[in-house]
Amino acid sequence: MVSNQEMNKHREPGCTGVTIDKKYYEVGNPFVKRTLRQHEWMTTATNWKPSACLPQRWKTDAAILVYLREKTNIPLPRLQHTFEDDGAFYFSTELVPGVSMSQLTEEQKQVVTKELLEHVATLKVHSWFWKHHTCWQPKPDVEVGRGGYVFCHNDLGQHNVIVDPESLKINAIIDWEYGGFWPEWFEQPYWRRKGPSAPLGGEEDDTERCREWLLAHCAQVEMEHLRSLKEKLGE
Repeated sequence: MVSNQEMNKHREPGCTGVTIDKKYYEVGNPFVKRTLRQHEWMTTATNWKPSACLPQRWKTDAAILVYLREKTNIPLPRLQHTFEDDGAFYFSTELVPGVSMSQLTEEQKQVVTKELLEHVATLKVHSWFWKHHTCWQPKPDVEVGRGGYVFCHNDLGQHNVIVDPESLKINAIIDWEYGGFWPEWFEQPYWRRKGPSAPLGGEEDDTERCREWLLAHCAQVEMEHLRSLKEKLGE
């Protein structure tokens, strides 16, 4: 195993960055990210290993991009393909020009927020280690909308809103891997401040409320391929 610093120091051409579980590439028009192969896993103090559910999350992202492009006018990157090769899973979209919302001034963010709220209205929890080999099938008596469930992004921070720095129009909302149909209150307004799409000090942590809702309103469907992969990786 190697360190993250070493992995980034020796990036191959076209690779723009390496995180603890994935690599990013910009090669011409495509933007590509892939999971790390086992020999690329990094040294960590806790002997951490990449999550087995990452390929499934990217498959979800791909399906959502296709679905929302057909059903809405929300600006989205155009999906190119997903595939697996030599122990790595790849996700590729067109490269969206622009900057993330987090790079704008507060005055500029107010302009972008007005448009972003329109897209959020059009659509109308994740915990790292809670049933991450499970999918949830809503029960028949749960209504869509009107107090039931609506489509949520579930990772809608400023870093996932790509903006034209001149016109301040949103070029794309990206990273839909946690998206799906949830109660309307699942969509927390993390775009209002910089930082992760997770509660910071003083903000409401609705993790338990989310879990209780899932258990009460959905049937738990275990994904055997995720469980077996999880066990294979020793998670």
